[in-house]
Amino acid sequence: MFRETDTDATITIVGGGIHGVHLAVRLLEADLVDLPSLDIIEPIGLLEAFRQKCEQCGMAELRSPYVHHVDTDPFSLRDFARARGREDELVSSTVGAERPTTSLFFDHAAWVCNRYDLESSLVNARVTAIEPGSWSVDIETTAGRRTTEYCFLAIGHGGSFTYPTWAADIHSTEPVTHVWEPGFDPASIDQAATVGIVGGSITAAQLATTLAQPGREVVLFARSPFRVEALEASTDWMHFSGVSKKLQEHPPASRAREELIVEARYDGTMPPYVFRRLKRALERKAIELERSEIAVATEAGGTVVVTCQDGSAFCLDKLVCATGFGSPYESHLFRQHRQESTLQTGYRGAPALEDETLRWLHQNGTPSRISVSGVGAQQVLGPFARNVIGARRAGELIVDSLESELEGENPSLTV
Repeated sequence: MFRETDTDATITIVGGGIHGVHLAVRLLEADLVDLPSLDIIEPIGLLEAFRQKCEQCGMAELRSPYVHHVDTDPFSLRDFARARGREDELVSSTVGAERPTTSLFFDHAAWVCNRYDLESSLVNARVTAIEPGSWSVDIETTAGRRTTEYCFLAIGHGGSFTYPTWAADIHSTEPVTHVWEPGFDPASIDQAATVGIVGGSITAAQLATTLAQPGREVVLFARSPFRVEALEASTDWMHFSGVSKKLQEHPPASRAREELIVEARYDGTMPPYVFRRLKRALERKAIELERSEIAVATEAGGTVVVTCQDGSAFCLDKLVCATGFGSPYESHLFRQHRQESTLQTGYRGAPALEDETLRWLHQNGTPSRISVSGVGAQQVLGPFARNVIGARRAGELIVDSLESELEGENPSLTV
């Protein structure tokens, strides 16, 4: 049983994406919290940020298999598809089980959210600050101040994405944008436009093939050879217990752990099915491939003129950078704790987490009432931390930790 407190909620989840939704489902299923005592703070609605990203890059199906979703039963999505005659939306995979289309994935996720009535726990607000205490956590939001016994951070990169250096002075102008800018909408690009896309990984390839429609010219600026990988890292990292021990050989939030993650992730790659689509589009000349790097980009009357290092030049109506995310520790909340909190941070601002529980450690080494899921927990969960399988593993650790604490197996948490 939880202690009687005057907090607004027993558990507050910051973030309503895949990690936040899956964690809420696990907590409710384990009877660790009831709906009136659970808050999910998310400004744009459950799973909406992920849905927008899928639409922005033209993602038609997930890279991961159908056993990776927001429900607890691994076969829930497959059974959902079978019961509705939608087995054709489980597409073939070269690694493991079939992969769901994005439409099937989101319909199943909505069904799960409805089953648990998660909308009733939703707080439409943005978190601006978090302050851990001895018996509670204070959370400042755009809708006011709230207190909770436990806080779980289930946030992504928080708008930390990268532009090339040549775009530093023009990325805020109309013709130049990033695929992850909140306002970017590929459907708004004119059918007769000439569009440039910068990048050579899955996002750039998906966007290029999506935009490659009759009447529209698409130029893909990819300076390096394409690299094809079925998944974002070796499947060894999906099993956690084995290779994750490599991380625990080093101190929490250390440079050594971060370098292991960087080495393990297949960043800048695309899966075989995306590469096949791109190759077909290149062969039929629906996409022009420019292998030289852009050196200079200049706005010119509503268009952008780019000159490449090999001397070639292009006049584009729209230039979209698909050049990846920045540091996972540069979101507002991680920066806040790095600058003014009693919580430990390490290399590049990584949160120092307890390996067994994902609890963020105080400066004195004791665990706080704040736990971290998602990309911020990659130094514990490995290169799949940001993915659906990372959400499932994080859910297991957090729920097991909370159950043990309530049974009196762990000491009380204090500052």
